[in-house]
Amino acid sequence: MQTRFLHTESFRLSAIFAAFFFASTLALGALVYAMMGDAFQDEVLQFSDHDLAAIARGYSTEGLSEAIEIINQRMAAPGGSDFFLLQKGSNVRLAGNLPAMPPRIGALHLPYPHIASAEGEGHAILGRGAYLAPGLFVFVGRDLYFANRTKARIFHALLWILAATLFLAVLGGILLSRSFLGRMDTIAKTCRAIMAGNFGNRIPTRGTRDELDRLAGAINEMLDRIADLMENLHQVSNDIAHDLRTPLTLLRHRLEQARVSARTPAEYSQAVDDAIAVSDRLLAIFSALLRIAQIESGARRSAFETIDLCALLRELAEIYRPVSEDGGHPFDAELDASVKIAGDRDLLLQLFANLVENAINHTPAGTRIALSLTDTATGAVVTVADNGPGVPAERVPDLFKRFFRLEESRSTPGHGLGLALVAAIAELHGAKIAVGDNRPGLRIEVAFPAAPNPDNGAEHWEKL
Repeated sequence: MQTRFLHTESFRLSAIFAAFFFASTLALGALVYAMMGDAFQDEVLQFSDHDLAAIARGYSTEGLSEAIEIINQRMAAPGGSDFFLLQKGSNVRLAGNLPAMPPRIGALHLPYPHIASAEGEGHAILGRGAYLAPGLFVFVGRDLYFANRTKARIFHALLWILAATLFLAVLGGILLSRSFLGRMDTIAKTCRAIMAGNFGNRIPTRGTRDELDRLAGAINEMLDRIADLMENLHQVSNDIAHDLRTPLTLLRHRLEQARVSARTPAEYSQAVDDAIAVSDRLLAIFSALLRIAQIESGARRSAFETIDLCALLRELAEIYRPVSEDGGHPFDAELDASVKIAGDRDLLLQLFANLVENAINHTPAGTRIALSLTDTATGAVVTVADNGPGVPAERVPDLFKRFFRLEESRSTPGHGLGLALVAAIAELHGAKIAVGDNRPGLRIEVAFPAAPNPDNGAEHWEKL
């Protein structure tokens, strides 16, 4: 359990990065080390070439004695080359502090001479050999001891840097993994608490907007959505029990009354007709609930096509204008904008039909109903407004809940699912519904985004 961080993705990524960085640093260090060695050799050879040039000038101007004198002066002067050899033939040394050697021209590596003052390992001679004249060989070189010591120090420094880099990378991976594990444990603990029934728990965020913060935010949004759905389910269960209890009681009462009181075929027939009417009402409620569930599942999204919203609303206006005016509701339609959206034609027609029917059925005669379409910079807005009594502000948040009805007595026809269906269809199309005061009356706006995104999680409604 104490080494869980070794198996985390963050630790693996840190280890891969550390290995890559280590290999890169090693390759770079090797390149720098090789270049540094070449630079040291070039510097030594430059000193040798400078001394060779001086010896050659002295020999060419004043002869062998001058060349020998220059060699002796150079050996005595500080900061010059360390080793010299002037020899005649193959074994006659004329000057210098090196024993005779087989003549060779160019850059030469020689072992350090075995003399009593040798300071131990790390000594070697690098220099250049040349002929001053036929049979007259000269070599000028320098001890590489200090260059080798410098290279060794740099090599050890590179090793320490590599070790420190690897250590810090591993340490950083461990700390990062522990931090990652801590936050993941918090997420897991919160999820377990929610599974245990603490639905109000949410994953804390740090405000850093990193990937874990975004993950926690997405999970919290999902939990909020689940909480809303569970609350909605609880409400629906209560509303179904409340709304179905009355018709079921009525159905049982009429059937029982028919069994006890009915004497003639006509009375039995009337009892059956009443039972069928109540059953149809129950079936209509369940059909509406199933339709809402189907829409909320997104199953109809595959049937989306390009819809001419203006043409659809003109068709709706032609259908409902006679119905509205027959009921004493003047009907106005302002549909000049040309707007096309992606959607399901049948569902959109039902959405706006429900809004218009709601205005017709729940306002007194003489109330004017207006249907309009506006094309804005953010998308199309369809408005259904009336100048009737409106809805109390405190009841507006409940308008789109299932089985909600302003009339507490529920004496008028209907089951309170029309606006819930409107909300489900709007959400499927990524639209927002805004409810406001028409001063007087009620004003409902359905705003479709310019680029439809049905998964935007928009609220069902918001107050203007």
